[in-house]
Amino acid sequence: MLNKCSIGTLVLVASTGSALASISTYTSDTSLIGGLTNFADFNSLNNFQSLLNYQEDGLQISAHRDYFSWNAPGFDGSEMFYAGTGSLELIDITLVSGDNFGDVDMQISSGWSPIVTGTMYLWAQLYDDGNLVGEFDIDAQSGDYVGFAGGGYDQILIGSYVTADVRDSHDPIARNAIALDNISAGTVVPAPATLLVPAMAMIGMRRRRS
Repeated sequence: MLNKCSIGTLVLVASTGSALASISTYTSDTSLIGGLTNFADFNSLNNFQSLLNYQEDGLQISAHRDYFSWNAPGFDGSEMFYAGTGSLELIDITLVSGDNFGDVDMQISSGWSPIVTGTMYLWAQLYDDGNLVGEFDIDAQSGDYVGFAGGGYDQILIGSYVTADVRDSHDPIARNAIALDNISAGTVVPAPATLLVPAMAMIGMRRRRS
């Protein structure tokens, strides 16, 4: 369920799934990250370049596919992270140092047809030292920024699925066609305590996928 904040640009997300009480998620039409520590805009990617363990400004973003360049809806037309033909896995985001993230957000789009701005069905998992600490089902629009605030995780896995039903199956090898741009790590401004709400449902944690 999405609840509009009075600011207008921010949507608070009460996501289905599980999370530690300290982890919150949001969507916005701009990045909310200040105190920037790491940033990836992918502008140096070349068409058909391998995306396995791609690194930029201390971030590592990985998929077992090659990059495919196209004009994703909601983006500015510059290069972004997109796996050609989609990927049979979630996109893996970590810090090269192996340290924990603080707050992170990223601009999202999708390769699903028809290629128009519309609802994206996102599934995200957050891990810390191999343990699942947060899981979110998020509905967003192409070009939105999706953020995770509160820290306590060192890995983000994220994907976009063709329908809500496919997303809700939480199948790690279902075809994912997410496009990512402008990944920012740092601190949410204003502070998450004033703007964000945690995921509401608490369920048993699952082991990290192999």
